[in-house]
Amino acid sequence: MKNGNNLMGDLSSTDNCVFVPSPGNDSIYYLFTIGSAAQINKGFRYNIINIKADSGFGEVINKNIPVEPEAFEKLAAVRHCNNRDVWIVIRKWNTDEYLAYLVTSAGVNLTPVVSHTGLVITGLQDNAVGTLKFSSNGKQLIAAHSYGNNVLELMNFDNTTGMLTNPLVFSLNPPGTPQPQPVTGVYGAEFSPNGNLLYVSDNPSSDAAGTLYQFDISSHNIATILGSKQIIANIEPWFLGALQIGPDNKIYFALAGDSSISVIDNPDVYGTGCNFNYNKIYLGQNVRDPVRYGLPNFIQSYFNPLSNRFDFARSGKCNDRNVSFAISRIIGIDSVKWDFGDGNQSLLQAPINYYSNPGFYNVKLIVYKIDCSGTNDTISHSIWVTDKTDFLGIDTSTCGLIPVQLGIGSILGANYLWNTGLGTSKISTTGSGIYWMEIELYGCTIRDSIEVLPKTPPTLSIGPNTTICAYKPVILNAGNTITNNYLWSTGETSNSISINKTGIYYVTVIESNCITSDTVTVTPGDCDVFIPSAFTPNNDNKNEKFGISTEVGVQYFSMQIFNKWGELIFYSNDISKKWDGTFKTKNMPNGAYLWMLNYVSMKGKKIYDQGTVLLIR
Repeated sequence: MKNGNNLMGDLSSTDNCVFVPSPGNDSIYYLFTIGSAAQINKGFRYNIINIKADSGFGEVINKNIPVEPEAFEKLAAVRHCNNRDVWIVIRKWNTDEYLAYLVTSAGVNLTPVVSHTGLVITGLQDNAVGTLKFSSNGKQLIAAHSYGNNVLELMNFDNTTGMLTNPLVFSLNPPGTPQPQPVTGVYGAEFSPNGNLLYVSDNPSSDAAGTLYQFDISSHNIATILGSKQIIANIEPWFLGALQIGPDNKIYFALAGDSSISVIDNPDVYGTGCNFNYNKIYLGQNVRDPVRYGLPNFIQSYFNPLSNRFDFARSGKCNDRNVSFAISRIIGIDSVKWDFGDGNQSLLQAPINYYSNPGFYNVKLIVYKIDCSGTNDTISHSIWVTDKTDFLGIDTSTCGLIPVQLGIGSILGANYLWNTGLGTSKISTTGSGIYWMEIELYGCTIRDSIEVLPKTPPTLSIGPNTTICAYKPVILNAGNTITNNYLWSTGETSNSISINKTGIYYVTVIESNCITSDTVTVTPGDCDVFIPSAFTPNNDNKNEKFGISTEVGVQYFSMQIFNKWGELIFYSNDISKKWDGTFKTKNMPNGAYLWMLNYVSMKGKKIYDQGTVLLIR
């Protein structure tokens, strides 16, 4: 992305970064980053991204804006109770403070809400390692403090004010029991979808198996929580990393150095019934380990259906005049108001509106909510009530030569799909068969098909091959068809032409978008020969040779030419071959020369003739 290089944060940071869309803006995103304990230039920063900039490729328009230098490793995000704004929470180093920053449509409020929990994280900076994670309902926050601390910090969160309260600090082992010297100790953590269970990954030592724990935290009492501890899995030789809930309400688990992702399939179930599946999703071997410690960081509210914005959708067919509407969820609604775009309104949660005319309508829903905001959500969608679904018209036909155009005029914003794979409103084809097209617009999809039948081309014949004699033209006739679209090889456009030369002639006829053609070969006929009385071989390109000057068809031919002493100076049995006035490559003198001709006509008549020709230079 343009200007997307050299962003701060660090690959080694536990929570690293999170993307947050600017509330109410479809172009601006914030990228929050947090450095790692091992990084020299630590700190919490953010970047501003316009995803529509640079011709839609996106651009970082402002980057590495510093917020808090004394914070690293821990970063979590959750929605405000109004389900529009977003809280970003970090843990400040060398204090007991959590800082909550609110992102609104006005931008990032750089004055944080500060909460004190009584647990100071200090000492070696590696002690800052470990995740910070919200429950998906935004009511709880867990911090895993690794290495020298090796404790968990569970807190309640008020997503209206941003304040943290009721902190509980506990280790995996009861107080007074020997504590192992950990590699990382506690590291990853995740809440079950219902928020009652907590999963924690632990790496107790370099020579012991990592352990995945489960706790029932619904009591918010340390003794009860520790008493509920379940060992879900002991795993070696991998180091246990991040846990992250997904949109399918399963929890995904990273084992550093492994080739697969492990999965908790039923995380709301207490005990082994949560169904832990080791190495469920194979990622494949690589030069570097496919799986590292981390998994992507999200706004945790994405995984709570009740935190999603209200929405609505229509149901039924696209050409239904009675259109049913349904809201995405009804929990949290005080009342609603619909405007169907045709002048009709409704206060029902699941209304049906009758549209008297087809067309495009902008439907608006106002949801009056039961939440902390005291405001309402307004959702607008355009819908399409179609006139009919047989939009491709009646079946047609083609001869397979001239393309047939199928389709409709373009509709603004519509998506098209033909069974040929094309995505245009119209296509051209020369093939027969059944063609269908889908039109998708405003969530409404209609489909129609049309059959292109093969058409029989017009019948055309200009007769068999024929012969021709000089000064006796031949008429070629294409017959009478229902069209006037004739085109001969001579360029003429009538249904018949007159020719006086040998050659190959053809005619093309177009009738009802069908093309057909026919060809005839015209050769010399059984004609009288014509022999000139003189010729002038003087290189002026006029009358240069002596011979038969008409095109004549013969079965046999012989011509002899003699000089005045009776010497044979030219002979040919090819009627097209002519004498150029030379003998043995030398020019013959002016004068009269005797010629003798024998040939058999196409009708079998034997003919003998003789005479003289005058050579003039």
